[in-house]
Amino acid sequence: MEKPNPPSSTTCNLDEAPDAWRGYLSPAELAAELDKLLPRIRDEALHAKLKSIRDSLPDVKKAG
Repeated sequence: MEKPNPPSSTTCNLDEAPDAWRGYLSPAELAAELDKLLPRIRDEALHAKLKSIRDSLPDVKKAG
């Protein structure tokens, strides 16, 4: 009986990977995306909710 092919890579410990590697945005990256998106949102309730989320994130604007 033939042995099955071994996996091409070792098991990944995804829970140990950095967020960016997993495809998640950092708080600063999320804030930057919301800054681009918020001016285009017309629904007042959605805008208010996303603005409150944005206000809770760190400021990404650099001084200078």
